[in-house]
Amino acid sequence: MKRMKKELARVMDEAVQHGETPGVLALVWRNGEEKFFHASGYADLGLNVPIRRDSLFRIHSLTKPMTAVAAMRLVERGEMDIYAPVSDFLKGFCDQRVAVSDTRSVPVKRPMRVGDLFSMTSGLPYPGAATPAERAMAQLYAELEREGREGNQPDTVAAANRMGQVPLAFQPGDKWMYGTSADVLGAVVQVVSGQPLDQYMAENVFAPLCMNDTAFWVPPEKRNRYATLYEHKNGIFSPVLAADGSLDDRFARPNLLSGGGGLLSCMDDLLQFAQMLLCGGELNEARILSQRGVEWLTHNRLSPAQMASIPWDSMNGYGYGGLVRTLLEPTKTFTLGVAGEFGWEGYAGAYMTVCPKEDLIVLLLQHCAGTPLSPLMRKVRNVVFANLGA
Repeated sequence: MKRMKKELARVMDEAVQHGETPGVLALVWRNGEEKFFHASGYADLGLNVPIRRDSLFRIHSLTKPMTAVAAMRLVERGEMDIYAPVSDFLKGFCDQRVAVSDTRSVPVKRPMRVGDLFSMTSGLPYPGAATPAERAMAQLYAELEREGREGNQPDTVAAANRMGQVPLAFQPGDKWMYGTSADVLGAVVQVVSGQPLDQYMAENVFAPLCMNDTAFWVPPEKRNRYATLYEHKNGIFSPVLAADGSLDDRFARPNLLSGGGGLLSCMDDLLQFAQMLLCGGELNEARILSQRGVEWLTHNRLSPAQMASIPWDSMNGYGYGGLVRTLLEPTKTFTLGVAGEFGWEGYAGAYMTVCPKEDLIVLLLQHCAGTPLSPLMRKVRNVVFANLGA
């Protein structure tokens, strides 16, 4: 364990010194106790503010597992049906179509189901330029961005209904595609619960777990803890500045609450969430999910054909459950690991993996855009898993 601690600290410090990241936090939890924590670098480079354990970060797509847990809570209460068509909750998903070209589409063969949202097999893309569906979604996001800057940002449900009118990339259930499924699932949660998504998640997930700093925006009294979000630009770290009302504005409560990427959090809140999953849905007498609910979310739900459609070699050896990856074949991955571990990451470097077989949690927090699966993350994983028997 001493060797692991020394090597992890070295790897992190070198990443900061070599300009890979402005700052990073890492935590290792094993066998019921914290084995390692280290902070390296800065929360604000211009002001020389060191990164701290209580620094606040945008966790981007690490929001997705939290949305999945929020939705599964409704499933367990008998309020949400995984097999139900999404159109039962969001009328914009009636009569959906699949893009064939930029000007032609065909009807869906079956309705998109709530389960397709959990497993990213819905056909909903993220904005992009590669396919007709991605280009259509990019057009919608441009409209949402413009409306937000003009002070007319639609709410979560209204935005999701408009996503339902964008032609899909493929027939529901045919393939896996990383896209807006979690955002739509968040809207379904809002409809079923009858509460705004942030209120529902706060009352049913965050408050019971004492995740007091996890939210969709940074209130004024916590802004001094917010780590500046940077990007690599022209060889230096440049702050990412979001216009008021934009989709990336996190200094005021947004109307559009993104279940796919909208949350901010801190290291200790992420640890609470990960511990709850590791402990089968319960932490400190707060039962969030049943053991079976956690197992449903964290086991592979993809068929071989769906897994073959995953375009990223970083997912080699992994399946996909309820908005989390799950490791099936460790020898096919690019890092050391253990079968059955699960987790996800965010666009600016937030990372979580939970390994029940080793009673292990590994967490990283960075705030550098475009680093969801960075060399630093892989090095940290390799050091941790190589030293589990030490």
